[in-house]
This record gives sequence, C-alpha cells and structure tokens, in this order.
Amino acid sequence: MKKKSKSKKLLYLRLIFLIVFISSNTLAWFIFVTRVDNNVNVHVKSWDVTFQSGDHEITNLVDVDIESLYPGMDDYHYEITANNKSEVSATLQYEILYANLLGDEYTTIEGRAQFNETVQPTDLSSQDLEEMFSEDFPFTLTIGLSNSTITQTNGSEKFSIDVVWPFEGESDVEDTKWGIDAATYKKQHPSEPSIKLKIKVEIIQNND
Repeated sequence: MKKKSKSKKLLYLRLIFLIVFISSNTLAWFIFVTRVDNNVNVHVKSWDVTFQSGDHEITNLVDVDIESLYPGMDDYHYEITANNKSEVSATLQYEILYANLLGDEYTTIEGRAQFNETVQPTDLSSQDLEEMFSEDFPFTLTIGLSNSTITQTNGSEKFSIDVVWPFEGESDVEDTKWGIDAATYKKQHPSEPSIKLKIKVEIIQNND
C-alpha cells in the first residue's frame, strides 16, 4: 500500500510540475508577443489623388464631346490635370473605352471589359483606335500625357486631347469627302456632337 501511495504522490508531483512548466512558458510567450506587437510602429503611406478639369474635380471616367468637325476648324484642345498629394509617386495612364465618329460607333476591347460586355471580332484595342484617329483621317485626333509618372507630394501632370483639321490638308479628295460627311451628319443630327469619346484615366500607385 505504501508503495502505491508513493507512486501516486510521485505522479501528482510530476503532473503539477508539468502544469507549472507549461503555464510559465505560455505566459512568457504571451508577454513576448505582446511586447513585440506593442513596439511595432507601422506607417501606412498616404494616398490622395484627384482629377481636375478647369476649376472642377472630376471622376476618372471622362466624356469628351467635340461639337463640330470641318476643314479649317479652330483647333480643339481639352485637358485634365492629375494631382498627386500622396507620399508615393504614381503612374498616369488612359484607355479609350468608346468612340462615336459621325454616327459610327467603336467600343474597344478595354471598353467591353469595363462595361461587362462580350468582345466582338471587329473590336479594336484602345491603342489601335487611337492610332486610327491620328493616322486614317484628314483631321488628326491625338491623346497625350505630359508625363506618365507623377511625383509624390503635390506632383501634377496633364492628360490632353487635341483635334486639328487644316483648311488645306494633304488630300483635297479626303478633305472634300469627310467635309461633306461631317456637314451631312451635323445637318441630320444638330444636337449631337461630331465626335464622342469615353476615356478611362487612371492614377496607379507606384511601389516606392
């Protein structure tokens, strides 16, 4: 009986020791983790960007209406200022989503994705449509950025659209054809712009 009693006592002692050992280590681990967590200072860099047209702030989906189109028209200019008040630099970029030229509609591949629509076999990319507007007509429509990188802390860059149609272009035949088409469209649709564009302008945070 005494032997059994001694064995039980020894077992109890071991059990108590084990509980104390585990408790003390758990407490030490908890104190260590708490101290580490309390001493870590995480600084989240600020992100503050805006788009401005004239005196007004605008969203990043831009609608541009060019009312009239004809040979010798006044040069058209439209611009947006992209402001970056953040602590990190940013990349400025754009995509043409949709265009309407004298009633002919173009939705780009990027536009289909934006509008959750199915891409059609004839759809152009934003870049291809931009090249078409700058190269395939007697007028030139160009889109540009003053710089694709906007510096941090009050940096700003320009996004711009320009349309130019000289009175005497390179081809009298093309000037005449498109001039008649533009005049006819405007006569039939006096309240509609000659060119409509929907463009997505984005400011993307750089990993500085």
